[in-house]
Amino acid sequence: MFKTLKHLFSMIAVILVVAAASLAQATTTTQPPADNYVTASGFKNKVFEVKYRDPSSLANVLTRLTSGFKGAGITPNAEFKTLTVRDFPENIATIEEALKRLDTPGAPRPDIELHMHVLLASNAGGAGLDVPAELKDVLAELRGTLNYKNYELAASVVQRLTETSSVLQGNGTAEVSSGNSGVPSVSMPYEYYIRSVSLTANPGGMQSMQIADFAFTSRTGDDRARIQTALNLRDGEKVVVGTATIRNRALIVVLTAKLLK
Repeated sequence: MFKTLKHLFSMIAVILVVAAASLAQATTTTQPPADNYVTASGFKNKVFEVKYRDPSSLANVLTRLTSGFKGAGITPNAEFKTLTVRDFPENIATIEEALKRLDTPGAPRPDIELHMHVLLASNAGGAGLDVPAELKDVLAELRGTLNYKNYELAASVVQRLTETSSVLQGNGTAEVSSGNSGVPSVSMPYEYYIRSVSLTANPGGMQSMQIADFAFTSRTGDDRARIQTALNLRDGEKVVVGTATIRNRALIVVLTAKLLK
């Protein structure tokens, strides 16, 4: 009996040792890992004023100069044109130096002078204005393409533009020949809009103007003609934007862009 009790006590001791070891291992496994970021006391904050560039664009570039630790970062504010930086002092100093080099005035962008000529083509005699000399080459191409004998100038518009994503609108009234001898001229109301103007340059440095949407609409009585398209104009280039039929005539819009340095 004594041997049995001794054996029993030995088994209980072994079980207690194993249980203690398992408990110690479980405690070690579930222990949270050490923090992988710097506490707030290691960081400084600084607000920088942005004078020329877009704060969000600058933040995208300067983010690469942060320490990368959790809690570090750059917050742009478009309303107040600021960048708020939170990081180590040495990283903030590096970002400040980079900001001085990046936040500089951009190269001046030229203004754009857009010349719009509206022509009417017909097979009847016209008493409209003569086509300007600058369109003689365009007129020669039109005569070889369209089956009309006579061309007259219905309207000329000069629109001053800059790069913009907004819509620019205009309207007017042209006095055009009726197409019949001895019959007074008729009024032709028109309107146009230009949406989203931007300048681009090819690898050779030649600039051109891109218009995301151009539309020209005219009316004669109950008849309506509309030309609408996107286009790209090189400096000084004359482009026939499009043609449309109004009654027994063809409405033709020609655009020329001039970049004003």
